[in-house]
Parts: sequence; structure tokens; C-alpha cells
Amino acid sequence: MGCDIHFYTERFTSSNDYEGPRDISKDRNNKIEEIVDGRPSTERWVSADKWVKMPPSEDDSWAVDWNDHYYGGRNYGLFSILADVRGDEVPIDLPRGIPSDASAGYRYMCERWDGDAHSHSYFTLEELLKVDWSKYESDYVSEFLETIESMKDIDEDPSKIRCCFFFDN
Repeated sequence: MGCDIHFYTERFTSSNDYEGPRDISKDRNNKIEEIVDGRPSTERWVSADKWVKMPPSEDDSWAVDWNDHYYGGRNYGLFSILADVRGDEVPIDLPRGIPSDASAGYRYMCERWDGDAHSHSYFTLEELLKVDWSKYESDYVSEFLETIESMKDIDEDPSKIRCCFFFDN
């Protein structure tokens, strides 16, 4: 049995323009602020992923197609680097858990995977850009470096981009 990463991206914004599972109370409060103050003012983490709603005939749930994930490979060397999972590499950091301010989309997926998800963690793009990736074998990181590059398109400020992930097996 293998281990897979479930990798989701978020952006820090006051916009209600995002896809996937929503936090209606936060969206409502932002809309009220927009009406009263002329713009939404509460910034929070929202999903930056491309979500699709599954038809009721299947299970009426939300999903991000594997082909639309920013990262979806199975690379145990990278898993070890990101969260000390399935390898011998020195991790960037030990798993940090689910962020207390995680987006509704990431919380939704954590709930769906319940006890089958483990080693939850997250990094901002700013943190990932500071890692000295050259100290790791290129086979472990080359594909992930492409993911980091593509994450730059989410927002011009790397501190406002975050990846959240967990593993299954």
C-alpha cells in the first residue's frame, strides 16, 4: 500500500472570489463590510484551487481533480523533506498540524479524510522560497520546484500564498 500527498493551495485575501467549499459566515461578514465600508476588509485564507462539485448521483461532494492539483506526485523523498514522512531526508520542519486559520476548502478535505489523513502541515510560499533546495537530491525536488514556480502565479506576495497538505496510506 502506498502513501499519497493531498496538496492544497490557499491565498490570503479579503475577496469572496474563490471556488470550492465556502465559509458562509465569513463571506457574509465580508459582504456586509463591502456594502458599509465600500470594500471587504477582513483578510483570511481561501482556497486557490480549482474545485468541482460532484453530481448528486455520485456523492454531491466537492473535489479538486488530481490533474488540477498544484502538486500530486508520489515522491517519498519529497514527503520526507516536507513532513518527515516515508524517507530519510532531513525535513524542512516537522508536521505543524492543520492551520487554525485554514481555508474552508482545506478543512472540508481534512474532515472528509478524517482518521485516514496524517502528518498535516503547511508552508507559505515565502518559506518554501527560502529553503536551500540544492542540498537535496534533484530527483526528490525537481518536480516540486516546478510547483513552487506555478504557485507564484496565485499572488505577487509570497507571504499570501500557502500550501496545506496531509498524507494517506
